[in-house]
Amino acid sequence: MNLRIVLTIAAKDVLAAGRDGRMLVALIMPLGLGVLYNLITPDVKKPTVTVAVSSAGETQLPELLRQAGGSTVTVKLQTAADGAAVRSLVNKQKADVGLVVPAGFDAAVSAGEAPALTLVRPGGTTSFGASYVTASLDAVLRQMAGQHSPATVAVQTTTPAAGDLGSLVEKLGLRRYLVLGTLLMLIAMIAFYVLPVLLTEEYEKKTADALLLIGSQADIVAGKALVGLTYVAVSVPIFLLVTQTVLGNPLLFTAAILALTATLVAFGLLIGGLARTVSQLNTWSSFPLLVLIMPAFLGLIGLPAWAQFILDATPGTQAMKMLVDSASAQPVYGTWPISLAVMAGWAVVGYFLLVRSLAAREA
Repeated sequence: MNLRIVLTIAAKDVLAAGRDGRMLVALIMPLGLGVLYNLITPDVKKPTVTVAVSSAGETQLPELLRQAGGSTVTVKLQTAADGAAVRSLVNKQKADVGLVVPAGFDAAVSAGEAPALTLVRPGGTTSFGASYVTASLDAVLRQMAGQHSPATVAVQTTTPAAGDLGSLVEKLGLRRYLVLGTLLMLIAMIAFYVLPVLLTEEYEKKTADALLLIGSQADIVAGKALVGLTYVAVSVPIFLLVTQTVLGNPLLFTAAILALTATLVAFGLLIGGLARTVSQLNTWSSFPLLVLIMPAFLGLIGLPAWAQFILDATPGTQAMKMLVDSASAQPVYGTWPISLAVMAGWAVVGYFLLVRSLAAREA
């Protein structure tokens, strides 16, 4: 394989693809969908609770209450002059809940006394903020009194139950789930629409014979594959930027994208090598897109064991599992070695069939 020839073929194809309006549409459409999802399904941010505080002296209670929110609830503190001001802020809905802390409160709690603490809640239906502060006060007061928790609670996250798409969407977020699906479609469009056209046109216009005079079949395949990798390397970061997607595990995300791209490029070029004309290619190119994208979603929601086994054997399903894990704060599936092995197996089969088909076509 000659690297200079491979780079020359790739550069020629990148310029040709850029001049082809159909190929630009194949890249712009998923990006447009990503922007649309970003606008109509914004990520749900963690809730904010505003607490109005009036204290007759120095106290750690408001700050400890704010720290108790951690990464799940944002607690904003609003200082008030006295108890009447606290009640006014709560009544006017400028604060979700209020606290009136007496003088010497911290010292009294530390000494094991039971000082009076006034909690001001809004009338009517209990709000989330009032419920949260009420539930959090006990743990915060125990901490101030130097008391140990009755038990240590270990939180474990399980894999979403079979068939429970709702729990997966709730964990990942609807927008992020849709964005990952669109990202999968973007790579599939590059592999099954952009690349096959480039290869089919080489044979349809008889330019493949000219390329074989300066290089080998391996050079042609490598050049076309490099075009696919180039498009993915450019479009995926742009896609992440326009959708404002934050990754929990960028390294895992990169591994999933590279493995999926390498696999799909093989089968995309195989389709391009088998098609005799671009018209014939356009007729059949949507079928592999459907075969790839549908299992990627169905394989995550739980199906009968036999159907799940079949879907788990597809590269789309395994890639989607890795993408879900890479976008989550904590892994949902954790089957990365299996996913990479499945995609690697499909890649080997795809490139083997591609080389055989191009050799047969040349003969």
